[in-house]
Amino acid sequence: MPESREPLTDISVVELSDEERELFRSEITPVTANPYQAFDPFIDQVRERPRALPERMRSALADLRAARGPGALLVRNLPIPHDLPPTPRRSFAALPEIRAVGTEAVLACAADALGEPFSYLEWDSGHLVHNKYPIQAHRDLQFGSNAVEFLLHTETPFRDVSPDYLALLCLRADPTGRAKTRVADIRRVVGTLSEAEIAVLARPRYAFETDNPVVVLDGRGLTEPQPIISERDGTRVIEYVGDLVATDAESQRALDDLGRRVLATAVDIALERGDLLVLDNGRVVHGRNAIVPAYDGTDRWLQRMLVTTRLLDGTHRAEGRLVSDRRYANYPTDYRQALRQPAARS
Repeated sequence: MPESREPLTDISVVELSDEERELFRSEITPVTANPYQAFDPFIDQVRERPRALPERMRSALADLRAARGPGALLVRNLPIPHDLPPTPRRSFAALPEIRAVGTEAVLACAADALGEPFSYLEWDSGHLVHNKYPIQAHRDLQFGSNAVEFLLHTETPFRDVSPDYLALLCLRADPTGRAKTRVADIRRVVGTLSEAEIAVLARPRYAFETDNPVVVLDGRGLTEPQPIISERDGTRVIEYVGDLVATDAESQRALDDLGRRVLATAVDIALERGDLLVLDNGRVVHGRNAIVPAYDGTDRWLQRMLVTTRLLDGTHRAEGRLVSDRRYANYPTDYRQALRQPAARS
């Protein structure tokens, strides 16, 4: 068994035995399709290995989907290739040759147990596996490849289709030991608010500052104001990002108070090689502290997959696995470039 580590609160933890890990590795070895070239043949190969996922991991993922227990699951000791290449220094889509590194099937097995992998047409050149690591050109952005604090957030909020779950697989840990992924149960926090506080947060008065605005208020360019708390199909929906701003003083006070409460409940996790963190995007928010990358091939490297339980069996079926991010046009220009354009060689 791997060396035991300090227990985490508010997060379910499954640590695979070495035997479970190696059996998982052997089961997914026949998956050879390149998910960056054609995702459907790749996911079909994954689905041809129905016994690949360790039973304890499958059970924990089923509990997460059924909302039994915490909204975050950490699975440890997953198989990572010993010949992992250096962490890239520029966007994955800009590499001379885009190869699978041998971890994508691990990530896809977990995602497929929760729902359907999907992504956005404007993101990462349409890849459904997103490779996240520090990129020097993104250092100061609120973006997954930055180095400044990555504020707590719901993944892609205020979209027609937002992920129900996301999965983050650690291929390489931060060599400095400083990087901590931060998770907070925002549904629990909102449950402590009064009806009056909830009513303020339910007004469409929260937006992002942008140089491609929908509205301009008091000289500030803003995206379309949205409510933080809303309702979909009779279920409360909470969408929060740490750099939202409010359109009036009362709403700003409510936002600031919510932010303090959320941060006070956050749990920090130092993801290690072979750790998979799976998040219920409707119950928890996540982020990361500031880090000091070396940009030398040794930096932390995660792979991410977004999962929906609604996209391919309902209103949006015709759109397939890649949907348009209709808010893309109103993102700040530098953020839009980071999403869509490869970073320059440093």
